[in-house]
Amino acid sequence: MAEFAGTKQLTIFVSVASYRDPETPPTLADLYAKASFPERIFCGVLWQLVPGEDDDCRVLAEHVPQRQIRSREVHPKDSLGACWARHRILTELREDEAFVLQIDSHMRFVDGWDEKLLAMWRDCQSERAVLSTYPVAYVPPDELGAKAITILHPAQFNHRGILTFKARSDSYALRTERPTPNAFVCAGFLFGPKAAFDEVPYDPYLYFHGEEISLSARFWTHGWNPFTPNDVLIYHYYGRSEQRPRHWADNPAWGNLDSRSLSRLRHLFGIEKSTDPGVIEAIDHYGLGQARTLGEYQRYADVDLINQKIGPLSAAGRYPPHPQPQALALTRIFQQIYETNVWACVESRSGPGATRAATRNVVRDLRAFFAQNSVLTVLDAGCGDANWVCEATADLTHYFGVDLIPEMIHQNIRLHGHRPGHFFGVADVCQDALPKVDAIICRHVLTHLPGAQIRRALQNFKQTGARWLLATGYHDAENSDTKPGFWRRIDLTRSPFDLPEPMLKIADGNTCWLGVWRLDQHG
Repeated sequence: MAEFAGTKQLTIFVSVASYRDPETPPTLADLYAKASFPERIFCGVLWQLVPGEDDDCRVLAEHVPQRQIRSREVHPKDSLGACWARHRILTELREDEAFVLQIDSHMRFVDGWDEKLLAMWRDCQSERAVLSTYPVAYVPPDELGAKAITILHPAQFNHRGILTFKARSDSYALRTERPTPNAFVCAGFLFGPKAAFDEVPYDPYLYFHGEEISLSARFWTHGWNPFTPNDVLIYHYYGRSEQRPRHWADNPAWGNLDSRSLSRLRHLFGIEKSTDPGVIEAIDHYGLGQARTLGEYQRYADVDLINQKIGPLSAAGRYPPHPQPQALALTRIFQQIYETNVWACVESRSGPGATRAATRNVVRDLRAFFAQNSVLTVLDAGCGDANWVCEATADLTHYFGVDLIPEMIHQNIRLHGHRPGHFFGVADVCQDALPKVDAIICRHVLTHLPGAQIRRALQNFKQTGARWLLATGYHDAENSDTKPGFWRRIDLTRSPFDLPEPMLKIADGNTCWLGVWRLDQHG
């Protein structure tokens, strides 16, 4: 990301849709007063005002640089809602600024917010990162709420079946070192490179409700990665109802706009297809992306937009790292294997090698190994449907099962989550942070990975600090390379992996074994 190495030379376009809001002038005043480099900040404002009634809503402080404010003005009766306003700002007032910050018209800022926001974006370590959350509250004129890390997650589905959001507040003292991945963005604090807003043009045919789930799904399917800010840089005023009317109070046609907008979202998400030209106008231009599918987004976000379900991972507001293209391709392959039960095994979708009969001896020998070597915590790196392994883990303090497929992990939680100390989560063993344990089991997993990914997985295992690795090997392995998801026999002691001979080989059927290595003694 060398092109974003500095901060002083980067410009930021700030989009402000102002609807009869007397907080807009102090928002702009605070924005420029608190910026480290105000000369790099350019604001686009759509003033929606009633002349003679709302004149105070656009009186700017003397220090606000008028030449850096680009604006349009419309009468509230001609306004078509928040999304229409934001679309006009981004298409008519934005020039070639490097970054875009979209905010509401009632905000406050911390000192150096611009420089800190750019640094925070760099800390995401992704050129396709966007930062977003519901900010901490303030009360005018400048009473700032206590600092907290606010994390977007699903709230409920509304009367038309469209997902709405809320935010959970985490302790500021426990904030993370870097921004954390999320599945959702909001409209009132949204920051990212200009390319994000070029590739995902703002939909002017939406009204207000559903704006944020639309943005979230569209950004993600276009290959953009939402992150939760790990510090408080901006505050929001949530008391607008005490001041002047909002759009729906002024415009008697708002119900029709809202209904059309919600029907558009139902069409977009495949809930209910529409043939109404007013509903689907330019839907392809403002639709989903091709980098990732809507199904993959729902699996990542742990929501079902058609059946209106919110999964346990999403309800907790915790998300794994955003999948890289290679990892996503592997997930797609194993997702298809799981969904179609490609091995046609009645007992286990992980295949006949995961049945209780096939693993009876492995379970016996694993329990003996755990007892003899004081193994109390185990990571099952590629746990599949966990059909067999829980027979071997009853005496452990903690068992962690991870796999790529959220539906399978949810099923494991339902079937085995009641077992003391048993936990399951979605993770890519090649790249995601894994828990520190005594031993790692990786049975019949590496055989499906290309050599480069096997090496990354082995290095990732090493970084956990585990003492033991138990991984599958074959007597007649060829170690030929393969595509993700395909299969061939491997032996980790041979080139190109070159692990030492295992300390122990646990028989696992007629042709393969579980090799046992001291991971803390070998690279």
